[in-house]
Formats: sequence, C-alpha cells, structure tokens
Amino acid sequence: MKSSFNRLIAVGLLLAIAAMTAIAWISSYYGWWLPLELSSHFQVQYFSLSLLMFVALCFTRRRSLILCGLVCCIMLATQVVPWYLPPRLVSKRPSADLRILIANINTQNQSYERVLNLVRKEQPDLALFMEVDEVWAEQFNAFKDILPYVFGRAAPYNLGNLVYSRYPLIDPQVDSFGTEKNASIVAKVAIANHTLSFIGTHPLPPLKPNFFHARNRQMELAGQAAKTLAEPKLLMGDLNMTMWSPYYRNLIRQTGLRNARHGFGILPSWPTPTTYKQFPLFNFATQWMPIPIDHCLVSSSLQVTDIHLGDATGSDHRPVIVDLKFTR
Repeated sequence: MKSSFNRLIAVGLLLAIAAMTAIAWISSYYGWWLPLELSSHFQVQYFSLSLLMFVALCFTRRRSLILCGLVCCIMLATQVVPWYLPPRLVSKRPSADLRILIANINTQNQSYERVLNLVRKEQPDLALFMEVDEVWAEQFNAFKDILPYVFGRAAPYNLGNLVYSRYPLIDPQVDSFGTEKNASIVAKVAIANHTLSFIGTHPLPPLKPNFFHARNRQMELAGQAAKTLAEPKLLMGDLNMTMWSPYYRNLIRQTGLRNARHGFGILPSWPTPTTYKQFPLFNFATQWMPIPIDHCLVSSSLQVTDIHLGDATGSDHRPVIVDLKFTR
C-alpha cells in the first residue's frame, strides 16, 4: 500500500512538471492565440515551481520518473538560465558613453517627487517616459536643466510618450505604427561623436482581442522601421510582452536587435508590490508573478555595460536604466 501511494505521488508530480513544461514551450514558440500567448510570459514561475516539485519527486526514489522530471526541468531552464550567462562581473565593466532611462510612470500615479528624484539620481542622457499626461509633462519641467530637449506628445488615457535628452534631438518624428492614437517617437541624437537612432514605443496591453491585435501590428511596423534605421540604434519602451512571447521572437528576428538584459538576468519590471493594493488577495498573488515587459533592444554596435531596475516611483512599473558604450 505504501509503495503504491509513493508511486502515485511520483506520477502526479511528474505529470505536473511535464504539463508545465508543455505549456511553457508550446506557448513560447507557438502561442499566436491570445490566451496561449499570455501563458508564455511566466517561464520563471514555471521553472521555479517545477524545481520545487522535482525536489519532492526525488524523495520518492523512483529513478525513471526522476530522470524524466530532470529532462523537463532542463528544458525549462533553457528558457531562463541563458539570460544570466555569461555573468557580468562588476570589476570588468567598461565605462559607458550614455545612460538610457525607460519609465512607464502610469497616468494615475501622483508620486511626482519620486519620479523627479529618480531622474536626479540616475542622471540619464536620454529618457523615455510613457503614460504621460499634461499634468506629468508640467512636472517634468523641473529637470529641464539636465534634460533640456524634449519631444513627444502628452495625452490622456495612457497614450502619451515623451523623450527627454541631454543633447539636441535630430529629426524627431511621431509615428503611429498602425494605431489611431498611440503615438511612438522616432528620432536621432548625437552623443560621443556618434549619432544614435532610436524608437520609443508603448503598444496597448493585450488584455482583449482588439488590444492584442493592435499590439502585434504596432510591434511589427515598429520592427520594420527599426530595421531601416542607421546604426547604432535601439528600440525601447514598455512593449507589453516578455522575451518568451513568439511575437517578441519575431521582433528580434525581424530587427536583428538584442535585448540589453542578456547576461544581467531577467529583471522583472511589472507589476510592482503596490499595483493592485486595492485588491489584497490578488495583489499578494501577483507578487509571485513579476515579468519583464519593459525593454531596451540594441544593435550590435552598442555594448551594454550595465542594466538595472530603478527605484519604485509609485507606478505599476519599475523603471529600467541601461548603460551603453559605442563599439564602432
């Protein structure tokens, strides 16, 4: 009886690990359907839960089942571990030529001082702010002494994007990339004897089918535009997708850009601990589900010397700060 119960537990654990592995891989590579694509974003959670269950499986001493569980865990690890390789040693980081700040500040957020303090602390050369309305744009006048050049559109309903720069912006333009109101920014800036081309964009969150299709269309057109930009170049913003989405994989193949996170880890930027504070149980659950949806994608002529999450600003997103060095 004890042996049968032990085997039942082992089989149950293995089936759970195998099910998570299947969901993780199928959603990541073939998740073109909205519910399946949403499932692709939780690779860290799948891996972590599978490891816990694998440890429990090991106590059953069912060698064949343990081996199968190990194969599944290795498959899940390939989605997560490479983001930490090679490890970036602090002592070997070269000096940076420029610092980028990417922050979805959330239109409903009123923690103005936190955002202004963030800018003063991080001292970026180029900053992209998303979900900027006219009230926030007025607040941002406080740091124009260090970021005097500004371009973009402040707008209600989470659609405003503004870029601030330490250096003059060259030929800045607004491009909707197939959307009606959600304007993106395309511009250049001269830094350290180089001209950097960039796109700052913020597609709609894929919460319902029309938003899902709008996000995918916007990223496809933004990717096409990024492909035509002169190097060095980058595409940045709250892309409302993680690195494991098949649509993200398409974007990387399309543009030839790489994620600044490589070698520095997952760095989940959303949600923050206070995102759903009005719903305590849901807020508690989301603390175990943070995902990286704010990105900086860079060309091969840019070396990432550091990337980190900034201090909390009262938004549901953590800001992302990227240090870059021109390589040619």
